[in-house]
Amino acid sequence: MTVSNTAVFPQTPKKGLVQIVNADGTTKKTVVTAGADGIKVVALNASSDDTSNRTLQVFITRSVTSYLIGSAVITTLAGTDGSTLPIDMLALIPGLPVDNDGQRYLFLESGDTLQVAVTGAVTAAKTVHVAADAANF
Repeated sequence: MTVSNTAVFPQTPKKGLVQIVNADGTTKKTVVTAGADGIKVVALNASSDDTSNRTLQVFITRSVTSYLIGSAVITTLAGTDGSTLPIDMLALIPGLPVDNDGQRYLFLESGDTLQVAVTGAVTAAKTVHVAADAANF
C-alpha cells in the first residue's frame, strides 16, 4: 500500500472459523490470512465442548516462522453449556492496542496468518471452536 496522509479503513470483512478436534493433535490451524494490504483482527473467541480444560496458543506466522503471541486456558464447556462464556483471546494477550470502543485488536501484514493450536489433543468426539472477526485493508 502506498503511504499517504489519507485515513485508511478496513474494507473487506472476514470471518475466520476453525474447529480443532482430536485428530488434529497439536497442529496449528489458520484462522485468517491477511490480504495484500494487511488485515485488522478485532475479535478472536474460543469455545469448547470438551470436558477437560484445553490451553489454546495463538501464533502469527510470517513466511515459515511462527511467533507465539499468547496462550489461554479454554475452560471446560466454555461457550457451549449456556453458563460459561466463550474465551476472548485478544483480551488475554497483553500489549495489544485498544481502539476507541475499548476493544483490543491486532494488525497483520500482507501474507501473515493468524493461527491457533492446542497444547494437548482435544478429547475424542469433542471440539474446540475458534472464530475471528477481521477486515482486510
